[in-house]
Amino acid sequence: MTFIIVTYNHGDCLDKCLQSIHDSVRDEQYEVLVVNNARRDRLGDVETRFPKVRVTTNAQNTGFARACNQGAKEAQGDVLVFLNPDARLHEGAVDALRHQLESDPGIGIVAPKVLNPDGTVQASCRRFPRLGTGLFNRRSLLSRWFPGNRFTREYLMLDFDHATTRDVDWVSGCCLMISRDRFRELGGFDERYFLFHEDVDLCRMAWQAGYRVVYHPEAVVTHDTGASNRNLPAMVIVKRHRGMAHYWKKHMRPNPVVYGLVGMAIGLRCLLQLMGSRWK
Repeated sequence: MTFIIVTYNHGDCLDKCLQSIHDSVRDEQYEVLVVNNARRDRLGDVETRFPKVRVTTNAQNTGFARACNQGAKEAQGDVLVFLNPDARLHEGAVDALRHQLESDPGIGIVAPKVLNPDGTVQASCRRFPRLGTGLFNRRSLLSRWFPGNRFTREYLMLDFDHATTRDVDWVSGCCLMISRDRFRELGGFDERYFLFHEDVDLCRMAWQAGYRVVYHPEAVVTHDTGASNRNLPAMVIVKRHRGMAHYWKKHMRPNPVVYGLVGMAIGLRCLLQLMGSRWK
């Protein structure tokens, strides 16, 4: 088994993540590949303190999807676990995921229940995005102003108690498990996504290839989303919205008029986020 962690100035978060792997994984036959996208962050003595860890430092920030693929190419394990540095595994999480993955050859991707640091359930499994999803996603103003609206509830699957194993459209890339062969069969993460949306895309590709995506709450992970999303650089905000446009064009195949309107809406959303980050 190979854990692949892409980090960019995550500091203490990474240490806690690695410690959670060390404390919770009972199978000694595993490796941890840390792909460091922050050249100036040398990560200290990580490899000394965690002997199963190998660190690769890139000369520049190559983006999340490309760095994940980089780790997957070096992986020796038959199963890949993509794990965010701001996530921590709970006891037995990996065993539960692997047991579920290997229980049915039709399962392509399996992911755990994800908790916020305060113990509440994070909306980590969702339905595929639709035209209005940008207005009713987890962090949109409309979702915050009208948290009980039907569109937000449907997209974030708030109508589901997150207590039972079930097939879902897609799962968060903060922690997901897939066999190495299956990942390569699907072509890995689409590297045209710099950060965000690559997990939605991979799950969609899995379904299109005839594999199921499964949410399995017997495995639990805590994920501090604020550690990664706080103070995003302008460049990342722009590339995130380019990823939105790419996803729409790749999977929705809209006519030119619709795509033009969607493109303008995505551009306006990007501009508002850039203005908001500047005013913070």
